[in-house]
Amino acid sequence: MISFSFARFGLVAALACCVPPVLVCQGVIRTIEVPAPSLRGNLLGDPAVRAVSVYLPPSYSKAPARRFPVIYLLHGFAADHRAFIAGAYQNLNVRISMDSLIAAGRVREMIVVTPNARNRFDGSFYANSTAAGNWEDFIAHDLVRYVDRHYRTIPAASSRGISGHSMGGYGALHVGMRNPAIFSAIYALSACCLSTEMMGAPNRAAAWRKALSVTDTSQIRAAGFIANILMALSAVYAPNPARPPLFADYPVRIEADTLVIVPAVVSLWVPPLSLVEKNSASLKRVRIGFDAGNRDGFPDIPANARALHEKLARLGIEHLYEEYDGTHGSRIRERLERVVFPFFSERLSQSR
Repeated sequence: MISFSFARFGLVAALACCVPPVLVCQGVIRTIEVPAPSLRGNLLGDPAVRAVSVYLPPSYSKAPARRFPVIYLLHGFAADHRAFIAGAYQNLNVRISMDSLIAAGRVREMIVVTPNARNRFDGSFYANSTAAGNWEDFIAHDLVRYVDRHYRTIPAASSRGISGHSMGGYGALHVGMRNPAIFSAIYALSACCLSTEMMGAPNRAAAWRKALSVTDTSQIRAAGFIANILMALSAVYAPNPARPPLFADYPVRIEADTLVIVPAVVSLWVPPLSLVEKNSASLKRVRIGFDAGNRDGFPDIPANARALHEKLARLGIEHLYEEYDGTHGSRIRERLERVVFPFFSERLSQSR
């Protein structure tokens, strides 16, 4: 066991199972491999077995008859299943955060699951694609079934939540609102790409040129972060199995050294913000929260969060929304500990 300062973590008392009492009871994180039938045969050649990190709370090993709610926590672009345990967010480690919050009585015990959704483009956006594979189905079906079969979960939508940061926030909204029979609560942190703003050719011209210059999958990473996002989104919205090696149509093309819009492809880009009305019945079935930093380096992110807030309000859909002082990633640990984990603790059922 690792000892922690009570003053530093604001712990009110040690749990009875800890000996000596100055120690905080620890959960564990296990890294496992999960079969992903929904990804088999994807045209990018990404593996259909995915690494997954699973946090099990302190009582998991001590109370073998007890079952627990589950949070599916989705990572951002160019990250993987280690994003929330390797210290990238203000030294965040989900195990330490959850153990401390549980010991302080601020959240109830829950399992936290983070799958590796990094693909050939550096991110899948957790969406189904005839090019990149059916990532939504992997999360909502393959992964949930596996976790329910191999861990002592409470196997009901009322005890499952989905959350994520950036691309993971996109994924939480996309998967959550389309699968209310699987997840009953959604929280999106700084969700990216909720509108077509990311696609806009005028302010993304350099990145689109780099994307259009890629002729082999070995060149993807060198095209750069924004170009990789644009390629990944193209594979989500306009997959084209007849167009190797990237198997996607782009909403722009180069004509006489000028970027030209391709209207037929642009019409295929229907991002989550455009689907709120269509999915309003599903959204009324789930508990939803989201936020964004007001100094995000991607200005469309707080703008889209405000737009989502306004749409939900017009539709009479209850939700939690906050725009806080921060950048894209400057306060993610604090947001998870102070807002997100308590959000799910309050809303996920602790019984079948």
